[in-house]
Amino acid sequence: MNKSKALKALEAQLATAMSEAQALKNKAGVTADEINAKTEEIKAIKAKVALQIVEDDGKEFDDKGDEVIDTTPTNTPIFATPRQNDAGLRVFKNLAEQLRAVKRFATDGVVDERLNRLNNEVRNAAPLGANEGVGEDGGFAVQSDFAGFMMESAATSGQILPRVDRYEITSNSNRVEWTDIDETSVATTVFGGVQVYWEGEAQGATATQPKLSQKELKLCKLLGFAYATYELEQDSNFISQLYTRAFTLAIQRELEGCVIDGTGAGKPLGFLKSGALSTITKETGQAADTIVWNNLSKMFNAAYDKRNSGYAWLAHPDTSEQFDFMQFPVGTGGVPVYLQEAKEGSVATLKGHAIVESDHCSAIGDAGDISYVNLKDYLLITKGGVQADTSMHVAFLTAQNCFRFIFRANGMPKKASKLTIKNSSTQRSSFVTLGAR
Repeated sequence: MNKSKALKALEAQLATAMSEAQALKNKAGVTADEINAKTEEIKAIKAKVALQIVEDDGKEFDDKGDEVIDTTPTNTPIFATPRQNDAGLRVFKNLAEQLRAVKRFATDGVVDERLNRLNNEVRNAAPLGANEGVGEDGGFAVQSDFAGFMMESAATSGQILPRVDRYEITSNSNRVEWTDIDETSVATTVFGGVQVYWEGEAQGATATQPKLSQKELKLCKLLGFAYATYELEQDSNFISQLYTRAFTLAIQRELEGCVIDGTGAGKPLGFLKSGALSTITKETGQAADTIVWNNLSKMFNAAYDKRNSGYAWLAHPDTSEQFDFMQFPVGTGGVPVYLQEAKEGSVATLKGHAIVESDHCSAIGDAGDISYVNLKDYLLITKGGVQADTSMHVAFLTAQNCFRFIFRANGMPKKASKLTIKNSSTQRSSFVTLGAR
């Protein structure tokens, strides 16, 4: 795998500095100031190397170090079934043991041969991208069973991520392209422009055709940071479980938040920020911070294919207390509309669809505090593999190392706009939310 000119130059500087440090170490009468100065110089160069690797990530370079622009088609196949993580080389007994090896490289410059073996496996089997999997550059591929468990557990945990349409990219591509129907109305046409005529109307007919749009979704980086003290050396099993659980939960929560409210800038686009969102306005005279039956009825009926089993009510936990006393108005009285959990493990429902609570939803009373959504119409892509490296600057006074993990994912609603139907002012969508009250 070729490297950029800038990275090669930095590596040459690092090699020179390391050689000078070795000579200094053998020099008679060397002072502490000389040693400290050379140590700081090496740390600074290593930090520059790490930054250059991030800058070069996803790029390809020729033998001279010049960037190669890929002109081949990017719509490579993707697979709906996640790649099995039980395959692959296993040379470390747990995650902490591998992190210790990464730490030794950062502090002593000693590369554990097992790290190189893992990097070679990743490079030869399923490359993560330019310069990834090159230990001497400051980053190491995490052993597949550790990395896979983090990603798979995160993507299948909770009640939101298992509901989305998730794909894992197993090729060299860092993006997905596909062609979709650009359709905003079916009032007079379908498929964005196709229209048919009866024979008697054909005299005034015009030629029609489907309207297609090219869509693209590029992978984004999700960075995780953690500090480890001497416990990394003392209790590797505990640290392995702690890191795995912590990063699994962190990935899950970050992805869930982005599915709901992501900006789409360097991260997934949430449905609340999407052009596909249909918003139901509050009732006339409705009190602030309330949810009434009319709101829910209108939301339900604004859903595209509203009885699809993929739909669920996505709501902030603070909304649940209003459901307990909500009634369908009948004369001067009413009947309950909310079906509470009948027993442990069951799910509360509204109009036959599950209520999924998430604190990533807006605060009660704000637009987005409750939504009726079909998350199967949300596309989430991930890429197998995790990269780990450690800070070049070790906090000696607190005996800490900072480890960084890099994951790759992105997502967005499959449709970019709402749908207008004939004889209705209500726009339909797979993502319907309640406006501010």
